[in-house]
Amino acid sequence: MRAGKSRNGGLEFKVFTDDEMDEIHLATLEVLEKTGLFFDDEEALEVLDGGGAVIDKTSRVAKFPPHVVEDAIRSAPPKILLAGRDSKNDFVMEKNRVGFTNFGEGVFINDPYTGELRETTKADVAASALIADFLSE
Repeated sequence: MRAGKSRNGGLEFKVFTDDEMDEIHLATLEVLEKTGLFFDDEEALEVLDGGGAVIDKTSRVAKFPPHVVEDAIRSAPPKILLAGRDSKNDFVMEKNRVGFTNFGEGVFINDPYTGELRETTKADVAASALIADFLSE
């Protein structure tokens, strides 16, 4: 096998060694356990609390013990189907596959008329869906 090629014929871009990936993983576990993540949504905090996260209701920060993170990783499915209205537009998220989609969380938007950064409204989400639906790819 030549450098830059993978067994399935695609290109491979490997930035980190396996040891470096292990170090990143351990550092991530430490950040999730000691610093945690802020959640603005009360329902999300309740779900996380039920799943083993440690919740500070005042700061709205969820901290994740390493075993909770490791259990979540182990239980994650190897593939996730993002189904299109037409099956030719389906996208399967899986290991060693890169793709670009228009899915995401539009929590904030740069208003196209004022340039202001503001919270997204339902109308913004609807407009984004119309734009995405119109595009061929």
